Amino acid sequence: MDHLQQSRLNLLTSHMLDRGSLVRLDTETLALRIQDRRARFIGIHKMQIAIDPGDDTLPAWLTRDEALERFGHVDPWIYLGEQNDAVYFALNLDEHGREPLDDFVGLRALAFHLDPADSTVLAYAQAMVAWHKRHRYCGRCGESTESRQGGHVRQCANPSCAILHYPRTDPAIIVLVEKGDKALFGRKPEWPSHRYSTIAGFVEPGESAEQAVVREVAEETGVEVVGARYHSSQPWPFPGSLMLGYHAQAGAELISLNDQELEEACWLTREEIISRLGQGIFIPPPSISISFRLIEDWFDRNSNIPFKTVLEKSDADSF
Repeated sequence: MDHLQQSRLNLLTSHMLDRGSLVRLDTETLALRIQDRRARFIGIHKMQIAIDPGDDTLPAWLTRDEALERFGHVDPWIYLGEQNDAVYFALNLDEHGREPLDDFVGLRALAFHLDPADSTVLAYAQAMVAWHKRHRYCGRCGESTESRQGGHVRQCANPSCAILHYPRTDPAIIVLVEKGDKALFGRKPEWPSHRYSTIAGFVEPGESAEQAVVREVAEETGVEVVGARYHSSQPWPFPGSLMLGYHAQAGAELISLNDQELEEACWLTREEIISRLGQGIFIPPPSISISFRLIEDWFDRNSNIPFKTVLEKSDADSF
């Protein structure tokens, strides 16, 4: 399987969406699409998503008239693109300063119930709204900025500056480290009890992703990485990262919690994971995340029982 297909298997990465990058440059076409009968709007409020009043597991994709009735406005909007004969827009409901009277749910909770195509559009919408909220003012001169190009550019309103600001994604690595038949897991003190995951961290300026793998693992666990293999990537809109997934090989098993970011790190075999699941003392990361896929792919590589089957048998699949 190639890396492109690997990335497509991660949730929030569906290839079904036509983002229409050229459409963003055409103000007349955008104006027509706002009025199009196929137009659907999703409201984002305080980084949560408006839900269907009849089913709190579904997002509220609204027609223009429905959005006007529910929110009182259909701006500021962000053009997301086309998918399944619908034209999608995100609405930044915080821009008007009014408190919506609707129900909203976080993307993490919604994503469990959605197909990959819908979850991708919602992740995209949330990440774009987050970017707009963080870039209301120009980083060069401090003047306010204005949305342009269908919400994909913000331009400084100061004529003597007028710099264009584009959406940015923060690259981060996430890695499952192996040594023999064991894998390295860590947990942070703020996580739910017994939650374990792979090692992750942001790529620093002037650093390659592979260098970040080596550095982050050493900083957090003291383990030396002697080899790394790219797995896949996943956008992670909380608020705007791109997770670059790796499998890596360790030179030794000695653990040292150097930067104190983790409260615990440990090496576990597949058998130890099964045992801990049965005791309720190992909870994997959410199944929507690339960290789950890294663990699942490692586990299934040398196991007669798939990881998800093990979770189902242990009643630990409600993570």
